[in-house]
Amino acid sequence: MSPLASVLRARGAVPLLLSSLVGRLPTAMAALAIVQLVRLQEGAFGLAGILTAAYIVAGAVGQPALGRWIDRSGQTVVLATAAVVATGGFVVMAVATPAAPAVAVVGAVLAGAFTPPLEPALRTLWPVMVREPRALASAFSLDAGAQELVFIAGPLLTVAGIAAFGSTGNVFFAAALGLLGTVAFAAHRLSREYRPERPALAAIPRRSPLRDARFRRVVAVLVGIGLPVGVLTIVVTAYGERAGLPDFAGWALAANALGALIGATVSALRPGTASPERRIALLAGLLGVLYLPLAATGMPAAVVLVAALVAGLLLPPALGRVFGWVQAASDPRHLTEANAWAISAINVGIASGTALAGLVVGAAGVGALPLVVIVASAVTLATSILVLPRRIPVQTTNGGTRTRGTGAAAE
Repeated sequence: MSPLASVLRARGAVPLLLSSLVGRLPTAMAALAIVQLVRLQEGAFGLAGILTAAYIVAGAVGQPALGRWIDRSGQTVVLATAAVVATGGFVVMAVATPAAPAVAVVGAVLAGAFTPPLEPALRTLWPVMVREPRALASAFSLDAGAQELVFIAGPLLTVAGIAAFGSTGNVFFAAALGLLGTVAFAAHRLSREYRPERPALAAIPRRSPLRDARFRRVVAVLVGIGLPVGVLTIVVTAYGERAGLPDFAGWALAANALGALIGATVSALRPGTASPERRIALLAGLLGVLYLPLAATGMPAAVVLVAALVAGLLLPPALGRVFGWVQAASDPRHLTEANAWAISAINVGIASGTALAGLVVGAAGVGALPLVVIVASAVTLATSILVLPRRIPVQTTNGGTRTRGTGAAAE
C-alpha cells in the first residue's frame, strides 16, 4: 500500500481533513471579501487595507495564544469558543462597514484573533492518525496540497457570494462556512479525545518556541515570504477596477492559488536532496523573484493571470520545508503553538503587504504599486539570505537543546 493510500485509509483522516478545509475557508475568503466589502460601498483603499491588516494581524496574535490553550486543555472547547466569537466578529465588521470604521476594526480584530486554529490542530493530529514516517510525510504533503484547494475556492466563493448575497451578505456567508467546518471538526472523536500532555515530559519546564533564536529567525523568513502575497490582493483589485473587470481580483487570486497547488504537487513528487535550510533559502528567495513581474501593471489581463499563477508556484514548497523544520525542532508539548507561530508569521507578512499597498495606493494612487511590489520582493529575498538558521535545535530530555545536522530533519 502506498503511503498516500495509508493516509487516506487512516481512521478519521478524511473527515478531519475535509471539515478543517471547510472551516479554513473564511481565511481564504477574508482578504478579498473585506476589500470588496469596502470598495463596493465606495469606501477608500486605505480603509480596506486597514481592515484586512487588522483581521490578519489579530489572527497572527490570536493563533499562538489559542494554540497554547489547546496544548494545555485539548481542542474541543478552544475550537468551539473561537468559532462563536469569530463569527460574531465577522457580523460586526460587515454591519459597521463603511459607516462606522472604528467599530468595523473591532469586528475585524475579533474575527481574526479568534480564527479557529484548525490548521495547527490538524497538523497536531496527523501523528496520532498516521504512525509510519513515510506515510506521515505524505500526510503533511496532502495537507499542504489540500490547503491550496481552499485558496483556489476562497476567492471564487467570494465572487459567487457577492453575486448572490451582496458584499455584506458575502461576509455572513464566509462566517457561516467557518462555523460549520469548525463545529464538524471539533465534534469528531479524535479531536475530542486529543490530550496534549506527554507524561514522560511532564517534569521538564515548558519553553515557548519563541525563546529559541533559531525559531525566531525562521519566523522572520516567513514574514518576508508573506509580504508579496499580501501586496497581490491590492494589485489585482486595483487592476480589475482600472480595467473595468469587477471579478478579476477573484480569478487572479484563484490563479495564484492554482499555481501554489501545482507547486505543492511537484514538491511532493520530487522533494529534493538539499538540506532544509538551503531549500528554504532558495525557495523563499525565488518566490520573491517570481512576484516581480506583477510590478508591470500595464500588462494585458491574461498575462496578469499567468503572472499570478507563476508567482504562486513556490509558496507550498517553501512552507513545507519550514513546517518540516518545526516538526523536527519543537518540544512535543508545544507543537500546536509552534505551528501556530509559524502560520502567524506568514499571516503577519501578508497583512503587512496588504496594509502597505492599500495605504500607498490611497496616498499616492495606483501608479505607486510597482514600487510596492519591488520593495516587498526585495524584503523577501533579503530575509531568505540574512535570517536563515544553519543548524536545527532539538529538545533534549533534560529540557535543554542540542544541535544536529539538518539534512534529514525535515524529511
